[in-house]
Amino acid sequence: MNKLHPMLNWIRAQLEQTGLDENSIRKVELASEEAIVNIIQHAYQQKGGEIQIYFKVIEESHIELAICDQGPPFDPLQRPPQYDPLAPLEDRPLGGLGILFIRQYMDAVHYKRDGKTNILLLIKKI
Repeated sequence: MNKLHPMLNWIRAQLEQTGLDENSIRKVELASEEAIVNIIQHAYQQKGGEIQIYFKVIEESHIELAICDQGPPFDPLQRPPQYDPLAPLEDRPLGGLGILFIRQYMDAVHYKRDGKTNILLLIKKI
């Protein structure tokens, strides 16, 4: 987790150069943080590993942020959101909001497995 803040600071620095408003920047930051924390806590919980982040602006219309890891194959988009906001607090499971936040805060989210690499692609319109 000691690398989380430097990764998020790097993402913010890239976002600030795109023309995105502060609200959109914050949404991308939160979605990125959720994805990275999930990798750290689940994919790399036993032995650690490397997380690679790629950022690009596509034709000044949207940004693409790819978050890559070499953990076990895991497509977060295949799981339906398991959060019921109407359920009593004591009946709600801990966690499970990260993927929901990612889906809500981004304009598009894609997952693919390339060899031994999980690639989560977050897309936000500028």
